[in-house]
Amino acid sequence: MGFGGVLLLLLAAITKKTVRVPRKDWADLTFAAVLNMTIFQIGMTLGVHYFSAGRTVVIVYTMPLWAMMFAWPLLGEIPNLKRVSALSLGLIGLIVLINQDFHELQTAYLGACCTLIGAISFGLGTVWMKRRTWSNDPTVIAGWQLTLGAIPVIPLWLLLGQKTEWSKLNSDVWLSFIFLILVANVVAYFAWFRVLNIFPASVSGLGTLAVPIVGLFASALVLGEKIGLHELLAVSLIISALLLNLRSR
Repeated sequence: MGFGGVLLLLLAAITKKTVRVPRKDWADLTFAAVLNMTIFQIGMTLGVHYFSAGRTVVIVYTMPLWAMMFAWPLLGEIPNLKRVSALSLGLIGLIVLINQDFHELQTAYLGACCTLIGAISFGLGTVWMKRRTWSNDPTVIAGWQLTLGAIPVIPLWLLLGQKTEWSKLNSDVWLSFIFLILVANVVAYFAWFRVLNIFPASVSGLGTLAVPIVGLFASALVLGEKIGLHELLAVSLIISALLLNLRSR
């Protein structure tokens, strides 16, 4: 997160964007950073660790549904029947995914709970970003959010993390670090904050529809995780919910 944030801020500076944030924006920027980066990334990471990659990504990208819920009190967007139906479908999908026998995975419910907290936080953070018009370029906003969001993670890492034997890390681990920094953080958030800046919150969720499908099948191909009836049914229900939400005016 920290490296990704610094690289985005450097990119903004190189392209002559103003990196300095006006004082009036700092409070909202910091709060959004905690929601979009700190809580979201910790919840997602713990979900992958305690649950599974494929199932975690299905839960994480229920985010547009939670954004819809928070948009009502914060943005005054009253949900219509289609959106209420979408929320119901999404919740049923979550229940289907979690309501199965995890005898082979004792920490499944802990992982699912952490992931759900991350998804809800991401949804609230998305709506919080739409509450105001930002003075800075989206690259700057993304860079500062990644940088600020990394700060609370450092004491957690020092207190709870295991000692890392840096000399023993192989090339696969270093390549994973590079991928996470450049692709999963720099490229992804460079694109996401531009989408969020241009489109309404509900339309911004359109791009997230592909993520649960990609994540579920990639985890099967790369990690050998099994895809069962529960997973397929849950993905179908959640994507149907998101599509219904996007079709509602």
